[in-house]
Amino acid sequence: MTDHSSEIQYLLNLVASRFGGRLETTTDFDALANAIEDCLRMHISASTLKRLWGYVNLHPRPRTETLDILSKYAGRKDFRDICQEWHNASGFISTDYITTSGLKPYEEVVLCWNPSRRVRLIHLGNKRFRVLDPGGSKLEVGDEFEINAFLKGHPLYLEGINRKGKILPPYVAGKTAGIISIEVKDK
Repeated sequence: MTDHSSEIQYLLNLVASRFGGRLETTTDFDALANAIEDCLRMHISASTLKRLWGYVNLHPRPRTETLDILSKYAGRKDFRDICQEWHNASGFISTDYITTSGLKPYEEVVLCWNPSRRVRLIHLGNKRFRVLDPGGSKLEVGDEFEINAFLKGHPLYLEGINRKGKILPPYVAGKTAGIISIEVKDK
């Protein structure tokens, strides 16, 4: 078995998040052991949990069975799934994209996402855009925002949308399949 220390830390963070409580005292680890047993009908001792979280100074290599149980508690199939998820969690994007710093002022950008959304934007310069046609989205004509890139196959995340002088909460479009097409038109 390789070291897997980063993957184990990732797993411990997932378990702690699912548990929702703090893990700072013996009582906390007892409560986590009980929560795992209640949820899965599988047993991990509080002392094993203390060792994993570094609450006690012993740091033996955890058994695969222990990591599998914790992975199930975190909602995954087993520790192998955790490792795969951790390794796939970040990386370079290899998709069609447009960096907005490369656009000229007054170029029009058309973005499409499901279901049947076709939004027209005008580039104002300095990565700023104004909505020309909301195309069935929750955006409105005149909304303005700043963005660094449009990525095909990825959701559109916007923050700081200015609507008639009011800043709106963050907005996400294309949650499921992301942006399905990006078109740039010269004006």
